[in-house]
Parts: sequence; C-alpha cells; structure tokens
Amino acid sequence: MRKVVSFLFLVFCSTMAMANETPYQLITQVGDGLFADIKKVNAGGKATSKEMRGIVKERLMPHIDTRFVSRKLLGKHIKGLKRQQAIEFIGAVTHYLEVTYASALMQYKGQEVVFERTPAPKDSKYATVKAIIKESAGPDIDLHFKFRKGKDGQWKVYDLVAEGISLLSAKQKEIVSRISQVGLVQVTTELNNKS
Repeated sequence: MRKVVSFLFLVFCSTMAMANETPYQLITQVGDGLFADIKKVNAGGKATSKEMRGIVKERLMPHIDTRFVSRKLLGKHIKGLKRQQAIEFIGAVTHYLEVTYASALMQYKGQEVVFERTPAPKDSKYATVKAIIKESAGPDIDLHFKFRKGKDGQWKVYDLVAEGISLLSAKQKEIVSRISQVGLVQVTTELNNKS
C-alpha cells in the first residue's frame, strides 16, 4: 500500500505546475499522461528502474515544491544553515524523491484512482485534493494531496496524507532525529546514496 500511495503522490505532484488551472484539472491532466507513459514503458512488467526514474524526473519532479519540502524536513536544523548546505540538501531531497517515486511506479498495477472535484480556493495559497484508490482485493485507500501556490502563481505539491497520516510530517520526524544524531552532511549523503 505504501508504494501505491507514493505513486499517487507522484501523480498529484506532476499536475501542480500549470497556473490558472484548478488542482483537479491539473491532477487529471497529468495523471492521464503519466499512466499512458507507464503503460508504454511497463508493457508486460518489463520497465527498468532507470526508465521509471526518467518518467518521474520529466513528468513529476518539476511540480514538487522541493524547496518547501526541504525546509520542512530540516525542521529546527534550518537555523544557521549555510547557502551551500541548503543547495546540497535540496538536491539530496530531490534525488531521494525521484528514487522513491520511481520505485512506487514499478509497483503500480492499474488500480483505479478517483479524484474528487473540489472548489478551487480563491484567495488561499493552500489547497487539498482528495483521491480514492479503488482496490479490488481490499478496502479503498483515502488520500489527501496538499499543495501550495507559489509566488509565481503555480500550484506545487508538498505533502500527501494517506489514511490520516502526513507523509511529510512522518519523514520530518525521521530526518530531524537523524540530523541530530549524525549531522546534516551525513544525512545529505545518505539521501543522495538512496538507489
């Protein structure tokens, strides 16, 4: 289930960069293209992780607010951070997300995903789109995609809440604890070494 949830996080993330569209329009537009790409490269379950990473890098990563996510993941450790350390950490988080999402894409088996139409927030820079993964062999999975509108007017995803659990909050606790134990340089290296 975690891999499917991560995969859906990817679908949502890829939709957020187009300005002047509602989050619902964005998610359905990019989701359709993403699933088409997956079908092409994964015919017969033969896709490689490199091919999936290519899809993630091209379709999804431009639409994830990696700077915002990185700031949130740093938590209390953001104080006193040098510019170069921030750049390296953001790069490591981006790499980690690419690898994680590509792995999730490898697990996708064609489950139906239903996105609920919700009114677009007029003046808010935050919005949520609810999705349901229809599982044939078990209960449906409830997801809430969280995104924010940047200064440029583009929506980008920053979190996914799966069955009431924020993936960003959970990862933040892990990263903050790890930085306290081994330091930022080591955590940056560990994120970059994920394959």
